[in-house]
Amino acid sequence: MTVSSAMYASSTALNAFGIGTQVTAHNLANVLTDGFKAGRTTYQDLPRYSGTAAQTQVGLGPGGPLLPWEGLPRDPSTPAWVPKGFVEGSNTNVATEMVNLIVTERGYQANAKVIPTADHMLGTVINMKV
Repeated sequence: MTVSSAMYASSTALNAFGIGTQVTAHNLANVLTDGFKAGRTTYQDLPRYSGTAAQTQVGLGPGGPLLPWEGLPRDPSTPAWVPKGFVEGSNTNVATEMVNLIVTERGYQANAKVIPTADHMLGTVINMKV
């Protein structure tokens, strides 16, 4: 792996972890939104040290808990299996999202550290040639 490919691989990983952070933030922002289904981000190494890609899947998993819904007419977007008088809650788990956020943060930090290290190595190589 060359210094420039290390910088490129780290920059693609930074982009992927940024996407992961956005998905986690979106899930946490909608934790109290009725009928919200959390999204997930998966990371994939690209071939030949060319970086990391993020794939986002939205609306995964089973529905949330049934919550009483009184006084308002039934929302037409409510699934048919939800009994009258109830609404499907969010399936976002705050503990899972916080763990995902920590993992994403550490991955971002590690890849952010590679860029100045590779830059320093490149500067050393250039100074050796002069």
